[in-house]
Amino acid sequence: MFIVRFALLSSFFYALNVSMLPLIYSLEVSAFLFLFIRFATTFCSSLLITKSFFSFTKIKKHKIGFWLIILSFLFGIQSWFFVEAVKYMSVGLASVILYTYPLITYLMVSLSKRRALDLTTIVMFILATIGIVAISQSSEGVYTLVIGILLSLLSAISLSLIFFLTPKVSSLRNWEIVKFTTLIPMLMFLALFLNESGISWPANEGIILSLISGTLFATGMFFYHMAVKKYGPMFFYHMAVKKYGPTRTANVGYSEPLMVLIIGFIVYSDSITNIQAIGIILVTIASITIERRQLSQDNTPKV
Repeated sequence: MFIVRFALLSSFFYALNVSMLPLIYSLEVSAFLFLFIRFATTFCSSLLITKSFFSFTKIKKHKIGFWLIILSFLFGIQSWFFVEAVKYMSVGLASVILYTYPLITYLMVSLSKRRALDLTTIVMFILATIGIVAISQSSEGVYTLVIGILLSLLSAISLSLIFFLTPKVSSLRNWEIVKFTTLIPMLMFLALFLNESGISWPANEGIILSLISGTLFATGMFFYHMAVKKYGPMFFYHMAVKKYGPTRTANVGYSEPLMVLIIGFIVYSDSITNIQAIGIILVTIASITIERRQLSQDNTPKV
């Protein structure tokens, strides 16, 4: 049960971090300031865990500087798209659409390997598309909801690119990757915030909540990497599939957006229409099916 507990803890803390966004926005905290605090908290956590600053020797030796820069910008862009999406739609719906990334990643891998898409993949892609269209159906604020969906999809694509490109820097340990890829976004969002607001800072409550949110994000990442450290580099899903099967592993991974939906109902009284509920179910089925399929393929022994 070790890996399931850590995966659930990781999802729980990530969900808490994401769910705080509407509250933080209500205190008029800039998205750029929030993102700066999130990346700064994660960056400082990586320094404490690795107990070191920067060593460019290994980066130069393995010639991965270019990929680290690309990943750094992708991490920043992915986070920015998502926090902007929450301005236009509920955080729960945004999280559901973000979690189409298993399907997008699977498509990227298939295209990169020139692997023909089978019927299951095509059907799941169509199912997810129908689900997203259903989520966009609302009696109020259709235009803003569509903008939120587009931003969430862009965030999902960015996250898929991160997963797709991360193996390029597999010569580094996980928290070393975190350390190098959070520095640039941290400085970038600080510069954007200062350019936007100068030295005008929000109320202390907003800063404190942003720090708590950033700490929750770093804690979620810590539990994720604890499992990685015990069960292998980059991703711990292979061991989870071997021990618990692809279905259970995929379901555990999808617990985060469902937790965000539940928190949204309880804390913010978010409501969804019946059509949107059907859309959520369709997107969930498509994402879990593809993630389960990918986990099964990755865990199949190569002859």
